[in-house]
Amino acid sequence: MMAMAAAEPVVVEIANGKLGGLRDKGALSFKGIPYAADTGGANRFMAPRPVADWSGVRDATRYGERCPQAMVQLPDAWSWYPSTEGALGENCCVLNVFTPDLDTNARRPVMFYIHGGGFSRNAGQGVALDGTPLAKFGDAVVITVNHRLNVFGYTNLGCLDPGFADSASVGQLDLIAALNWVKTNVHAFGGDPGNVTLFGQSGGGSKINTLLVMPAAKGLFHRAINMSGSSSFKARPASRTEAVSHQLLRTLGIDKRNLRKIQELTPDQLLAAHAATLTALKAEDSGPVIDGHNVPHGVLTPEGLAMYQHMPLIFGMTESEARWFMRDPRHFKLSEQQVKARIQGQFDFDEAKTEALMGAFRQDAPNRSAVDVLMAVASEALVRMHMLRGADAISASRQAPLYVYNFAWKVPVDGGIWGSPHTADIPFVFGTVDQARAMTGEGPEPEQISRAMMSALMAFARTDKPNNPLMPEWKPYDTVSRATMVINTNSVLVNDYLANDRRASAAFGDASVFQVAQGPLFRYSD
Repeated sequence: MMAMAAAEPVVVEIANGKLGGLRDKGALSFKGIPYAADTGGANRFMAPRPVADWSGVRDATRYGERCPQAMVQLPDAWSWYPSTEGALGENCCVLNVFTPDLDTNARRPVMFYIHGGGFSRNAGQGVALDGTPLAKFGDAVVITVNHRLNVFGYTNLGCLDPGFADSASVGQLDLIAALNWVKTNVHAFGGDPGNVTLFGQSGGGSKINTLLVMPAAKGLFHRAINMSGSSSFKARPASRTEAVSHQLLRTLGIDKRNLRKIQELTPDQLLAAHAATLTALKAEDSGPVIDGHNVPHGVLTPEGLAMYQHMPLIFGMTESEARWFMRDPRHFKLSEQQVKARIQGQFDFDEAKTEALMGAFRQDAPNRSAVDVLMAVASEALVRMHMLRGADAISASRQAPLYVYNFAWKVPVDGGIWGSPHTADIPFVFGTVDQARAMTGEGPEPEQISRAMMSALMAFARTDKPNNPLMPEWKPYDTVSRATMVINTNSVLVNDYLANDRRASAAFGDASVFQVAQGPLFRYSD
């Protein structure tokens, strides 16, 4: 057996100075590159500040800091998912670049990934988000990014002191700073600053939605792929966050006349106070707000829609999104009557309406068990309903195509209980399924599907269309056909996929992602 070649050092020069990265596995990587200054101390809750130039060669072989955050325990099958590399800290405005080489004439498409974890946790680094395979496969420059999250990135202190007017949006402003870094520097890595595609999963997709309606982001990216990012379709006005801001100060014992003291606390103090505040108020977790200047409109308002009507888009979701969230084993043992009780409690339905709803969710799949129905209802209410309503609104009056996919390959581990869950498509678009074998299991299918998904992404990045030789013709989505690429070992384009689930979800009304996630569908009171 041949020994693996050792990684070789490589140097690139950007606007701030020289970076020392590595050549390994057929591509180059530069990690932990600062795109904005440390956000601690006097920079906390402030718009991102420029990075100071450096002399010599800055080490770029290790991932940088992740925004301080609470950690969540996940099942063994998701051992690939948590971004645990890199320390926690407020010097977290860093990004990572993966490229085939440093040919400045190559003008490769740039794939800029925004990580999930809501607006509260995770980071753009780790084994599943290694950009090397996608950079090699697609002959592209792949970038992953860290930014401010939770209390540090999305706290509306502007209602207390105009000196903190940007605080509710600094997590998003960090992303814009990173995109400006790309505009200035990506040519040094062989990338084309005029061809930038955003892609992001869950919270990352929601952050992309928000960037679409931020004037400062205009022109910094040219198409976008939202993977299961459902939480930002419903606009959140700044006024709805003011109670959290006031309660946070009360919890911390800080008078608003001395608000600068909040910049002197430790990260752990802020995280603990924020968690206590959300619990006390039963309030929504962190997220962007319509602050009137950084984020002037909701993504589905007429004004918001007009801001990105010329931008090609892909919306994706997984077939059984909710199974990842409802991972407590008790959920998988519920009886028909227990499922009925949860649906009644969540949507305030009577028994007849509940039975009718469950029947509707069995029209597309008559063999669904009570648990399967619960998971389908929760998947619609959490993700799919919002994604499709957004697709309907966006496709109705736009100048560029919108494409939709449904990731339907079923995860085989743990007896197949997961179906096709939230997050499952991440290693497939990155080409890192080998790092996710705890979830995908062995066999050739994951790599086959991964090649097809990467081919679709790269075709979209180059042509504004995801059509590629490994899939059938992928037609744009509209409110008549609702064309959806159902991604599996043998992908197929289906008009109005799971149509009866979609129609039945109209009974949910305007239930928000937060309401559903906190409601009886998820409670262990059975």
